[in-house]
Amino acid sequence: MVSSFINPVISNASKLGIGLFEDLDPMVQFTGNSSEEIEIIIRAVYKQVLGNTYIMEEERLTVVESQLKNGTITVREFVRQVAKSELYRSRFFDNYPSYRSIELNFKHLFGRAPNDSLEMRSHIQLLDESGFEAEIDSYLDSDEYKAAFGENTVPFYRGYKTQTGKNILGFSHLFQLLRGSSSSDKSSVLGTYSGLNKFLLTDTPMSVVPLIAKSTYRPVTNVNKLLAGVLNLNNHKSVTVTRNKNSAINLSDDEVRQRQYQAFEAIDPVELYPGASSDEIETVIRAAYKQVFGNAHIMESERLTVPESQLKMGEISVREFVRQVAKSELYRSRFFETCYRYRGIELNFKHLLGRAPDDYNEMVYHSNILDEIGFEADIDSYLDSDEYINNFGDNIVPYYRGYSTQTGKKMLGFTNMFQLLQSNSSSDKNPASGNKPQLTRALIANSPFGKLKPSDVKAILAEVFKPKAKTAAEVNKFAIARLQAEQALQKQIEEQQSQIATLQKQLSDLRPFANIGASQINNSWQSSSSDVSTDENASLQQILEQQTAQIAALQEQVADARRFATIGEARLNKWRSRTFVG
Repeated sequence: MVSSFINPVISNASKLGIGLFEDLDPMVQFTGNSSEEIEIIIRAVYKQVLGNTYIMEEERLTVVESQLKNGTITVREFVRQVAKSELYRSRFFDNYPSYRSIELNFKHLFGRAPNDSLEMRSHIQLLDESGFEAEIDSYLDSDEYKAAFGENTVPFYRGYKTQTGKNILGFSHLFQLLRGSSSSDKSSVLGTYSGLNKFLLTDTPMSVVPLIAKSTYRPVTNVNKLLAGVLNLNNHKSVTVTRNKNSAINLSDDEVRQRQYQAFEAIDPVELYPGASSDEIETVIRAAYKQVFGNAHIMESERLTVPESQLKMGEISVREFVRQVAKSELYRSRFFETCYRYRGIELNFKHLLGRAPDDYNEMVYHSNILDEIGFEADIDSYLDSDEYINNFGDNIVPYYRGYSTQTGKKMLGFTNMFQLLQSNSSSDKNPASGNKPQLTRALIANSPFGKLKPSDVKAILAEVFKPKAKTAAEVNKFAIARLQAEQALQKQIEEQQSQIATLQKQLSDLRPFANIGASQINNSWQSSSSDVSTDENASLQQILEQQTAQIAALQEQVADARRFATIGEARLNKWRSRTFVG
């Protein structure tokens, strides 16, 4: 009987006749099974491999079923055909993230959850390099499958039991994947979300959440952890790792996580050596495609058969093969014509130099090449650079190196590289960002992810209102500018003074005739004095303004004087003698 200290929902399950996992005998096909018994085995395979999801009659694999009934194939091969079918692929691979698909493959084909992040990473790598069908074969052709199920046993859930050589953490992990006998992987609560990543990376168990209703069970509060959270203390657990009987090392949670999961593995570069076999050359070719196309899948029909044959025959080097791939219409259509300008340049750095751009100047430099010379010249600028030759030479496939410390390179490239390459399963063909630039803000601001440090408002205000002492150079510069301004005003005053003298002379010459003209039309006209007294204490600007007013008044008086002088002169000419003595 289950202990009463466990969740009451679980403890009462046996009273209700409900078990979390029933200890049923495995479904095994024996020689001479009846058609009804084989039908039960077929339905058991569908239920296990398709994660308890319902299938309609027209979705069943009738050809493969008949082969099993005729004894042409074994149960293991029938499981293989179901797992490789379009039905399985459409439900658990095409629309799922890689991590979630692999979790379900472990559940459906091994009957358990993944042990740790290493298992997940190995299958992610296999999926990327060899494809979906090879991933399915890796389970069914493994020693573990053969030892647990053999040829004629239908796979069953076994991760809730202790297994020889397996991590006991798999018990809680399987509870996360198998949420009860009525659950379905097609429309589960988790959906396409991977629920084990955090616990696989940290190698820690997860809490087993009750399967039904709300429970009166309450976990015991960890007082130390609660106080550490309130007081914002660093309460790191430590894990003891034993290397041998005589030595043990205490590791914190962060150190354990770092040792168990690395975003980038230190893998030896792929290099083409003289005399390489055809298989080795094929590995080089696939590595070049994977690197240059940013982990995006390419079909067999899209491969560049001519450059491949040239590489196999030794006519071109790896660097020239990379050049042909990067200049191809396939690369151009994916990462140039349908990409933003700066996004395309970011990806060129990532694909061809294995790092992120150092700063905004590098982006501008390559943008100018694109504008002035074109796409192919920009590709050549990477592959013919000293940096490429020093790091990869002629026979090494480019690889990601921006996450490592590099001589003469900014540490900012570390975070920029993580921004471009977020995981081993990501692809540059259709990222979540929609092919928009990822580093523009970071490069312009010259800071990680474009985020500036928060500023102290008090310090800013103090700096703004702080009286700034002028240096001797600033004082001299100000004195020179003031002297120049005064000289300009003085020159303008002298020019206006000359203009005033000219106007006064004109007015004096016109005055006699103007007086006659004014008397003729009975109009009193008298020119007013235009002299303006200058205050000795007035500034140069004020003197200039006074002169301007005086000039305006004189110009008005001269205009009036000319009108009256014309009338006066005409009157005088009437009485003059018209006889001229020769």
